[in-house]
Amino acid sequence: MPRPARTTSRRLARIAGIDVVFDVSWLIILVLIGVTLAEYFRQLNPGWTQGVVVFAAIVTTALFFASVVAHELAHSLVARAHGLPVHTITLFVFGGVSELTREPDDAGTEFRIAIAGPFASIVIGAVCDGLGRLGSTHQPLFAVLAWLGYINLLLAVFNLIPGFPLDGGRVLRAIIWSANKDFVKSTRWATNVGKACAMGFILIGVLEFFAGAPLSGLWLAFIGWFLLSAAQQSWRQTEIQSALGRFTVGDLETPFFARVAPDVNLEAFISDLAVHNNFRASLVMDADDALLGIVTPADLSRVPREHWGTTLVRDVMVPRGKMATVDPSEGLPSALRKMVESNVGQLPVLSNGSVRGVIRRDRIIELLHGELQP
Repeated sequence: MPRPARTTSRRLARIAGIDVVFDVSWLIILVLIGVTLAEYFRQLNPGWTQGVVVFAAIVTTALFFASVVAHELAHSLVARAHGLPVHTITLFVFGGVSELTREPDDAGTEFRIAIAGPFASIVIGAVCDGLGRLGSTHQPLFAVLAWLGYINLLLAVFNLIPGFPLDGGRVLRAIIWSANKDFVKSTRWATNVGKACAMGFILIGVLEFFAGAPLSGLWLAFIGWFLLSAAQQSWRQTEIQSALGRFTVGDLETPFFARVAPDVNLEAFISDLAVHNNFRASLVMDADDALLGIVTPADLSRVPREHWGTTLVRDVMVPRGKMATVDPSEGLPSALRKMVESNVGQLPVLSNGSVRGVIRRDRIIELLHGELQP
């Protein structure tokens, strides 16, 4: 699924080293599916007690979202097997998304990652459907299995629609990419197909709305609008990656940066930081110019004000072994990704183990503004 806009998320679980978090919008669909399932089971089996109906709806809702996580986990595990770290799976109103740290390096990897999710849903759907046919839907267990079988197969079919950034759109991009060897052009083609599919959803939704099915019409139109926005956002990200890919760290690095000795107390350091360094991150270096770590305003904020005079920079810095660095020949997309992952506005540029400067996020953004202007 396409990724949602960035909002506050909370962790739900951790599976195979991957955090499963939920966006607040997920609570909407959680309640909606639960209520819908309760009504579905009540109509399917009028003889069931209220307690059985509610219990079946709760269990089915939980298992459905477990299958959504399994779908995204399949993407994540295949991506990780191909060297693409995945740290988070986010559940939101339209399902879930595996947050890859970067795009795949080749079409074959893209295809395998994209197809893994629908394949997992097909397997889960087929197993549940097969087990559900062993009994009657008048029995709670088999009613739950039958619905899970149907919905997982439907989930697989929906995700295989060839509209980027759905899984099917990524499969389409992989196929085009394999043929023309051009990632950007392939993304443009897949994005245009994605926009066409999204407009199709919106059109069908409008027709259904005026044909007497307002609820389903609005829902389809909303899905279309979301897919259209996601396709445009994905293409914009590709444009940014393409623009940055033409430059290296060496093109934008600066030899001027803030530095601090490790044995300076925070009282003195913060005063200097405010006056001279505009609260930017500072490199912690010893008298021999060896890089020891980095200290950011976020690191300082964790120390109570009354302890600033007795706390040293070395006590709060991120040590050299845990901080991100770049080299002059590294591409700007890689540098920007490291900044985002490390939550810093600049990174030290190292050459043969020595600091030769820094690369700052604001300079990358300035470059992007110039490159992406029409």
